[in-house]
Amino acid sequence: MELVTRSKRPGMECSIDVFYEEGTGFSEHLDDKTTYKVVLVDRGSFVAEEDGKYRLITSPAAIAINEKAELKVISERGIKSRTLFFKPTILRDEFTIENLNSGKYDRFFSALPDEKELTAQEKMNLLIDGDVKFDECFSKEMIYQDALLLSGFCRRGRDISFYTLSNEANDTLRRFLCSIRYEVKEQPDNFWILRIRHFIEEILFFEVADFYRDYRQDEIYSDPLVVKVIQYFWSNMGEQITLATLLKEFSVNKNILNDAFNKEVGMPCMSYLENLRMAHARTELQYSDRTISEISLRCGYSDTNYFSKVFKKHMGLSPKEFRKNMNNLC
Repeated sequence: MELVTRSKRPGMECSIDVFYEEGTGFSEHLDDKTTYKVVLVDRGSFVAEEDGKYRLITSPAAIAINEKAELKVISERGIKSRTLFFKPTILRDEFTIENLNSGKYDRFFSALPDEKELTAQEKMNLLIDGDVKFDECFSKEMIYQDALLLSGFCRRGRDISFYTLSNEANDTLRRFLCSIRYEVKEQPDNFWILRIRHFIEEILFFEVADFYRDYRQDEIYSDPLVVKVIQYFWSNMGEQITLATLLKEFSVNKNILNDAFNKEVGMPCMSYLENLRMAHARTELQYSDRTISEISLRCGYSDTNYFSKVFKKHMGLSPKEFRKNMNNLC
């Protein structure tokens, strides 16, 4: 399938190398070798395999995928995604994937000290916030600044990047993608291609300047059983989960399950679930306006008093005291 959008405007017979798709699960075209992809995971969770390790990603999240990457999803639950396919030539005709991979636009990295211990994230943080002296070409020639927007796709050694999004970042990215969807579908006037290009630039800048600030690697596991159980925890956070439930769901016995969790995360599976629920409760108490009873239910506790008891055991404060302290800090 050719991932392009054809003009429907009278007298405007052309196509652009941009394609938009949304729906349940992931697009079947993610392995396309001619485009870059930006994927917004609106809902659900999935497990991706990378070099024999397993990465759990929960929504809201974003994925940047270049032409070489292959997203290996071994498990998914309730995924709803939006995918933007584009060729980098939408920014400049000379930005072919071959040219970008050649290294000819990498001169902005000359501003950085040549220190092997710097990670890619640390280098980008220096570029954004650091006191570095840029090569003159970077400050005077727009082409190198445009190339920086695409650095998340063509940087060597990283063909696919995962980003955990805040609710605000998720809303921003969804708004850009919905704007592109509208332009692709409606093409309301002869400037629809120009607006699409603008929205793509906004998304790319957002990725470079904002995703990177909040970027974190989600937890990576060696045992596929452990990561699938943790995915189940996330997907059923508000449900009553017992050890018997897990043993039946995953057709495993108690000793094997707890041994796997102890080896991977240093505690039995039900202890891990309790810690996960308390972490979720802290986030809810700090950032939402839900009542403590509502948060208790969302974390899988039908008894609010018992929820408060468990929370105080972990935090040394009741949920009410914790929320008050957080509000005072803010």
